[in-house]
Amino acid sequence: MRRIVPNIYSNDIEKSKHFYTEFLGMDLAMDMDWILTFVSKENETAQISIFSNDNNKPLDNSAIFLSIEVSDVDNLYERAKSQNIEIVYPITNENWGVKRFFVKDPNGITINLLTHT
Repeated sequence: MRRIVPNIYSNDIEKSKHFYTEFLGMDLAMDMDWILTFVSKENETAQISIFSNDNNKPLDNSAIFLSIEVSDVDNLYERAKSQNIEIVYPITNENWGVKRFFVKDPNGITINLLTHT
């Protein structure tokens, strides 16, 4: 694993943007309107993503609580299938430069497993 990023859902993206940049002093690494990713200035693997609670985001059918970047997402996808892990979003090359899929952990938590392409 390369990094694990917690995800928070927000009713006010602009207030979240202000909190994480102005108060905590993080850099805004990605802003796609429906998702913001903030990165620590001291440790680039310390990150948090904020998802908009509105219905304009893609894949609003699954609240993603963790994003885990891995080095070999294809291998992990095959492992999930062979171990009968519940896959709730099939492996997909997204147009913003990641290849990913979602699984449910035993607690019902949706996990986004991804690699950058």
